[in-house]
This record gives sequence, C-alpha cells and structure tokens, in this order.
Amino acid sequence: RFWLDLGVDGLRLDAVPYLVEREGTNNENLPETHAVLRKIRASLDAHYAARMLLAEANQWPEDVKEYFGAGDECHMAFHFPLMPRMYMAIAREDRFPITDILRQTPDIPESCQWAIFLRNHDELTLEMVTNAERDYLWETYAADRRARLNLGIRRRLLPLLEHDRRRVELLNYLLLSMPGTPVIYYGDEIGMGDNIHLGDRDGVRTPMQWSPDRNGGFSRADPASLVLPPIMDPLYGFESVNVEVQDRDQHSLLNWTRRVLAVRRRHRAFGRGAFRLLYPKNRKVLAYLREHRDETLLCVANLARTPQAVELDLSEFVGRTPVELNGGSVFPPVGQLPYLLTLPQYGFYWFQLAREAEWPSGHTPAPEPMPEYQTIVVRRSLADALRDQRAVIERDVLPAYLSVRRWYAAKDQTAAQIRLADLAELPNADRALLLAEIETSSAAGTASWLLPLSVVWDDENTSAPLPGQLALARVRRVSRVGLLTDGFALPVFARAVMGGFAEGARVPAGDGEIRFEPTERMRDALPEADAEITWLSAEQSNSSLIVGDAAMVKLFRRLVAGPHPEAEMGRYLTEQGFAHTPALLGEMVRVGADGTRHTLAVAQAFIRNQGDAWTWMLDWMLRALSDLPATEEAEASPDRFAEGEAIASVIGQRLGEMHAVLARSTKAPDFAPERADDAVLDRWARDVAAQIDAALRALAGARASLEPQAQAEAEALERARGLLVDVARGLARHGAGATLTRIHGDLHLGQMLVSSGDVYIIDFEGEPARPLEQRRAKTSPMRDLAGVIRSFDYAVAVVGRKSREAHAHVAEERREAFLAEILNRLNACFLAGYRALAPSSDDAADAALLRLFLIEKAAYEVAYEAANRPSWIDVPLHGLARIADEVLAPERQAAE
Repeated sequence: RFWLDLGVDGLRLDAVPYLVEREGTNNENLPETHAVLRKIRASLDAHYAARMLLAEANQWPEDVKEYFGAGDECHMAFHFPLMPRMYMAIAREDRFPITDILRQTPDIPESCQWAIFLRNHDELTLEMVTNAERDYLWETYAADRRARLNLGIRRRLLPLLEHDRRRVELLNYLLLSMPGTPVIYYGDEIGMGDNIHLGDRDGVRTPMQWSPDRNGGFSRADPASLVLPPIMDPLYGFESVNVEVQDRDQHSLLNWTRRVLAVRRRHRAFGRGAFRLLYPKNRKVLAYLREHRDETLLCVANLARTPQAVELDLSEFVGRTPVELNGGSVFPPVGQLPYLLTLPQYGFYWFQLAREAEWPSGHTPAPEPMPEYQTIVVRRSLADALRDQRAVIERDVLPAYLSVRRWYAAKDQTAAQIRLADLAELPNADRALLLAEIETSSAAGTASWLLPLSVVWDDENTSAPLPGQLALARVRRVSRVGLLTDGFALPVFARAVMGGFAEGARVPAGDGEIRFEPTERMRDALPEADAEITWLSAEQSNSSLIVGDAAMVKLFRRLVAGPHPEAEMGRYLTEQGFAHTPALLGEMVRVGADGTRHTLAVAQAFIRNQGDAWTWMLDWMLRALSDLPATEEAEASPDRFAEGEAIASVIGQRLGEMHAVLARSTKAPDFAPERADDAVLDRWARDVAAQIDAALRALAGARASLEPQAQAEAEALERARGLLVDVARGLARHGAGATLTRIHGDLHLGQMLVSSGDVYIIDFEGEPARPLEQRRAKTSPMRDLAGVIRSFDYAVAVVGRKSREAHAHVAEERREAFLAEILNRLNACFLAGYRALAPSSDDAADAALLRLFLIEKAAYEVAYEAANRPSWIDVPLHGLARIADEVLAPERQAAE
C-alpha cells in the first residue's frame, strides 16, 4: 500500500508464478498462488480506484491466461512468446512466427488485457523459443557474444537493430497495432544506446539522457558518484542522443514516437478491438484487421529488406476507402478484385477502411460503364445509321447513358423527352467523328448537351481504357464489331479540333454551321501531328485534354446560347495583354441561321504548373503543421509562414492586375466599366437578405444534427437576423458610384494554377448553375475577393480536419491557434498584394462592400452545404458567424 498511497497507477508483480512454493511441483499455477492474487486484487479494488496489477509470467499464453482468473486476479499480463517472434519474423522475412503464436493465444476475460513489448526491461529474453530458434536469434542479433546473457540478449533496441531506424519504426508499428497494450522501455523512444562493457544487465540500465548537460541531465551529482555512468560513446552518447535535442527536431525518433502514439490513442480498435489475420500469398507481408464496433482498421507490414507487392482479399469491404492514419492520405476504394499495395523495405501501412471519404488527390474515378449495350447496325455511314435508328437511341441508349454521366447535371430530374437534335461531322478525321447535340426536356425546362461520337473497332487492339468506359452501344458493320463511344476519348477528336483551328474550318450543322475561329496566337501554338494527348477530365462539367505541351482543349457539355464567358473573357484579357491567364487560341462555335452563337469548345495555351492553388495551399499548411514543434518549449522556425504568405500575396497581385485591366476604359460595350446606381445597391441588399434567409432556413432544417458550438452560432444568427439585414443594407449603400466591371465570378483557390512561384487565373465560365446573363453581368470586383477569402477559410478547415490524425501529437488548442494565425496571415497578405496593384478606389467603400459580399458568400455556402454536404455545414457557419460578429459589433456597442 505504500506505493499505492503515493499515487502509482499500477504494480508489476515480478515472477508471479512463484509467489507460493510447494514441494514436488514446479510452483507454477498453484491454487494457493491464485488465492493470494485474488486477495490482493480484492483489496486493491476496495481501496484504490483505477489501479492495475501487471503479471510477469514468462510462460506460454495458455499458462499465463490462468493469472487473469475470471477477471478477478491480474488486470494485465506480459505476452512473452510474441516478443522474440517479432524479431524472428523480420530476420527470416516470413510472417509465420507472428501468425503462429497469435493463433495460439487464447481469449482472455473482457476486462483483462495483454501487455506486449519489444524487450523485457533489461534484456530480450529468449526463453519462449526453441533451442534452434534461440541459436538463430543469437547469431542474427547478438553475434558479439558479450551481448548474450543467460537465455537472452542484453542490448537496447537501436543497437540491437544495428542502428536501422526502418526496423525500429516497423517493430514499433507492430507493437502499437497488435492486440494488447504496448509497453515501452525507457530510452527506446529516443534511441538510447547501451554500454556493453558494463557487467551483467548494467549495460542497459544507464541513466536516462534528458539533455547534453552534466550526466545527461539525469543528475547534478559528481559523475564519479553515480551508480552507473551515462552513455558517452560518439554514436549514442548523451551529448548527441537526448530528449532536449530530439524535442527540437521534427524528424527525431522522439517526435515520431509521439505522433504514432497520438494516432493509436485516437482509435479504440487498437486497444479493445478484435484481431483478424489476413493471409496474402506473399509471406513476406503481414496483414491483419483490427475491428471495434463500426470501425475497421487494416494494418499491412513488409517484413523484408526489399520492397514488396501484395494483393489482399478485401472483398467484404467493397466500396470502402482506405484512409492512411498518419497523414490522412486517401487511397483508391476497395473493389471486387484483390487490393494491390506496394510497400518499401520494412514498410508499414495502417488504414481506416472508411465508408465515406474523398477521392485521393490526383485520382479520377473510372467512368461508370453502361450495364448493357444495344447494337447499332451500320450499313452506310455512321451518321446515317444513327439517324435511321434514332428511335432506339433516344428510347434505349441515351436515357441510360446520360444518367451515369457526371457532366449531365440534370440526372436528378426525370427527363420527359430526350431527343437527338442534330448531327454534324467534323473534318480532318481518320474515321467518322460526329458532334451530336442532345436536347432534354424536364420540369426544369429544356437543355442542350454536346456529345462527340465515334467508333472504336475491336480489331484495332487499342489498350486505352477510356473509350470502353465511355461507350454508349455496340456497333456492327457486317462482321466487324466495335463500340460507339464518346469521341472525346479518342485522339482523333483532339487532332480534328486542332486541325479545324489550323484551317479556320467551317462545317455544316443543321440550319447553320460550326466555325473554328482561331486567334492570332494559334499559329504559334499548333502542335506537331503526332503530339501526345493527355486527358485531364472526361467526366466533369466540362471535358478537357492537353495536346502536346502547347494547347489545352476544353469541351463544353452544356450548350447555352450567347457569348460564352470562358471564351469572351479569355479573348479580352489576351487582347489586353494580361499575361497571367491562359491565352485564348481559338473558339469552336455553332452559329445558327439567325446568327445565335453556341460555344462548343475553346483552345487555350497550356501552362506548365504545379497544380492548383487549393492543393498547393493544403499541402503547404500540412507541411507547416508537420514542422510545428510538439511542445511550446521547442523553438519554431521564424519563417514558417513565409512560403504561404508569398503565394497569397501573389494571388492578390494577379487578381489586382486583372481587375485593373477590366476597369480600363474601352469601346467594347460588354467590358466598358459602369457605375453603381441606387437600383444596383437595392438589388445587392435584396440579394444578400434573401441569401441570409435561405441560410437560416437551411440551418433550421439541420439544427438537430449540429454540434453544440454550431447550434449556438445558428441560434445567434437567427436572433440577429433583422439587425444583420439592416447592416447589410447599410453596407450596400457604401457602393454608391462604385465601379462595376466584368469579374471572374466564381473565383476560389481551385481556379488558380501555381507555376514556379507565380499564379495564373483560369476557368472564367462562372457558376454553371447561374443563367448566362448573370455570369456576364458587371458587378463589384469585391465579389472575387470574397470568393478567395472564403476559399482560404475552407482550406484551413480542411487542414484542421486532416490534422486531427496527421498531427495529433500537437495539442488541439495549439494546432487550432496555429491554423487561425495562418488564416489571418493569408488574408492579410492577399489583401495587401491586391491593393498594391488593383485600380485605385475608395478603400472604405471597398472594405464595406467586401464585408457585404462575404456575408452573401458565406450564407450561400451554408445553404449549399446543408443541401449537398451536411457534415461540412459547420465550416461556412463558423465563417458567417464570425463575419456577422465583426459587422454587428459597432451596432451592439452603440446599443449598449
């Protein structure tokens, strides 16, 4: 009771099988011993809450199980046979030693737990192996006979593994993910060494190395008076290996250990979950599942010194998405086929098999194929066959095909009629290449869609998967068969379009024609005839591909009458010399008999880039968090924000330059600046009020599912509705006489490309759901700024969610404060960069309008998330509440 009264959490019962001796027995598992243990346990439970007894019984698992009793003896017991077999499995590069002993491990009472470890305090004990196995382990891990002691090895972990951090990390991953509670011997978390020259076990009992100070910070006493001297050799000495030094190094073993321990603590499946082995054919790979309630974790370890590939049977988890626990990286979802993973030497993965997760960055899900194909018989031309069998196509082919296309935005509406409205044949193709215009009618109205069509024949032996994935029907010409597919998926489409631009071609189409209208930049950007073609997206709202490294072709799936903002803005900015957007190379339009234009596609200059600013910002923030010291005592890098601040500033500068170009006087009526009058201000105020009401309705419907903080914010917004609308009306009045220009209209970090420290603004189509007139309307440039600022907010929120796993070693309060500082700095640098190059105006009026449009944007996001992604509604809600507090603060102070 002495130690328990001092507050220790548990007691290790040394050599517990031998508490009682009886002549004529080996003294193990005697009834008298269990009686003593039950008495100790009863006294412990009666007088000390939440304390633990840990049994040391160096026996086989079925014998150790007895010391748990019926849950009324020891709480925990060391699992001795498992420990040496982990080393054996790595030495032999075979999972059998581990899987074999785990299969032999019996079930224990629910309230009890195994204690698993990598070394038994002073040594790696080898009592629970055969003589042959012991000799093998000695030769592998203790070739120096001075390291052998009794039936074990007296070395610390890092010297034992020859200073190989890869094996150290692998063993620790196994320790933290296998069934039981991990026990870590002091010093192993920093990779302490040993002194093999000291006798017996003293070589691994040297003082803990806290700092490079005297005696490693363990004691201020005269070094000669210590019971055992600290380690002082060049490799493991306390001056180089200590807690203080490793605390400052984000890549140290200490901080790595903190991170993986934090990950383990976040998943109860590791501590309490069921354990299930998988048996892939590659025996060098150990794979197992940890399952607890609705959580399933997959662990995969490469026990070999060489990289390995493994196929896992995860068919029971079809549709689940593996999310890697260290960094939150999302892997492709599990399908019907064996799941392929490749692992580096001594590599380890632990995944959560999530039911819902985002697609991995850079991964495009395969288009959903048709469940069954109709067969189109071709006798003359493909166009004739489609016209002759129009009824079958409109009734049986197109409805099923459109319903699984991601670019078909009306899939949630039942189409009363689908009509093949027109077919036009493109020139310069080595096969029939048609442009089909499809007309759909529904309760929402009539819409037109563009679908290129061509045939890929079975005897062509093409290995590209996209044509098959996008196929509509089978085609037969006599005995030759093939697939009718989306022509966009074939190289012939890109070459035909670029060829049309090169010639300025005109192609008959219905009652009008298709025109290829190149700009002056086209002649310098024409690719070689055999230029490589790269498909960026076939299944987004638009479809894009790159021809060589010269041009990008964007095909518009939804056809709208009138000048298209993408082409219109691209042409104007190119003509005005704005260099930070892709130059327009050409526009492909269908012109009707009455002169109405429908833009079908545009060609733009290709810009080599490092990805969009959204992905860049997420990666940078996650790196910045990784470099954040785990403790406040450790010194953070003074320039840790510099990289992100620089890009934010450049984003502001490029947007300011673009707005300056759009604010120039011009004779082009569609781009001539205008002034905001009272009608415009009233419309802004009405639109913001309507958006606030839409957000409040959405919040009312989602109130039950909101977290407490979000509920409080929603209630505060509801109470402040009238005042917020009044303030918004007042903010709008500051816009009297403000300059109205064309703007981007849908600007966020995903609409910018990062290239060698610079930024290019792309995608001027605007929000596709809005009418064309609204997307082309002149308005305040502050709307674009509001879009970027809200995008920064979303990026920080995404990183905040990801970092709960990837950076769990950093205290949540510290992590949130760091991300809040990032957000403030990004916004400040962005606005400073913008003001440096934007057209001069009234700063106070701009600030008021920016607040107005931030309210509108955040309220729009609340309504959008409630309808589409309810789990994300807290992000715009927090933003809206924060903006509302800022703009309402003066009113509330005046009322007080």
